[in-house]
Amino acid sequence: MKQFFEHLEGVKSCWWPYIATFIIFVIGAIRAYIGGAHCPTRNRIDGKIVVITGGSSGIGLTTAKELAKKGARLILGVRNAERGKRALEYLLQECPETDAIIKLIDLNDFVSIREFANQINLEYERVDILINNAGIIFHPFRKTVDGNEMTISTNYFGPFLLTHLLLNLLSKSDNGRVINLSAVAHLRGKIDLDDLNSEKRFVEIEAFSQSKLALTMFTKHMASLLKHTNITFNAVNPGLVRGTRHLRNSRITTSFFTKLSVWPWMWLFMKTPKQGSQTLLYVALDPFLKNVSGCYFSNCEIQKPSDLVNDVELSEKLYKKTCEIVKIDGETIVKNITGEEEKVE
Repeated sequence: MKQFFEHLEGVKSCWWPYIATFIIFVIGAIRAYIGGAHCPTRNRIDGKIVVITGGSSGIGLTTAKELAKKGARLILGVRNAERGKRALEYLLQECPETDAIIKLIDLNDFVSIREFANQINLEYERVDILINNAGIIFHPFRKTVDGNEMTISTNYFGPFLLTHLLLNLLSKSDNGRVINLSAVAHLRGKIDLDDLNSEKRFVEIEAFSQSKLALTMFTKHMASLLKHTNITFNAVNPGLVRGTRHLRNSRITTSFFTKLSVWPWMWLFMKTPKQGSQTLLYVALDPFLKNVSGCYFSNCEIQKPSDLVNDVELSEKLYKKTCEIVKIDGETIVKNITGEEEKVE
């Protein structure tokens, strides 16, 4: 009997390896689940011209690297020249055959956007893929040089204007694709046509949600307007991603101790940029999505967006209001692409 209890005590003292193994398994399972789906296509896009905004870091840079490996010709739109230079050096180091150039663009400045688009229209015969990736979150209230609130200007007005200015080049591709980076936060967003710049009421996360909802509605609306053309529009939710500059204005990055306390949870429950880029790569690369337009993708599959995305009347009003803000004649631009003489409905 004494030997039995001694043996039992020995077993108890050996429990920790099993507990450690179990903990490691649980952590691995959580990371695998959070990581989401992997881009299933191995399709190459040799010679395709791809424009990516926010291409100097995070999801944009990771996407650029993967597309470079697939043979794409890259135009990286960046706000900071030095970070753009470092991004290009990184791409050449990771993929020596990279064909990429850096061009400056500030999505908060309509003049900068027009200059960027004018350069591309002069230097390139077409654009095959436009990825509106650049975005901000948790930004305090601030107005741009054009008098608009910073978050909606960066996340929606800027991409809206840039897309229209590059539509002609996209129409010259055999399958022009516009991919807008949305977010799950769009599901709780609301559109106030009388206060898109959140001047009456500003809450950082609400401004972000509204901007991503507006961008997703724009995606669906443009897909409808251009349904008989060779241009597709789709929105992508990358998930919650760490290792990007999006959280630079968040309270969790305000101090070293705060970052230290939340980092383990961010590591566990947030995607890496590579994981966050998988759905974006899928929508950009998969040949079977050639005619798929107006959809909201998450984890490499089509998912249901906010009900407001399917509100045709609200989307039309938002479209016209945005055209006024960015000072373009969207109806004429679309008409020139579709070849229609009658008024676009």
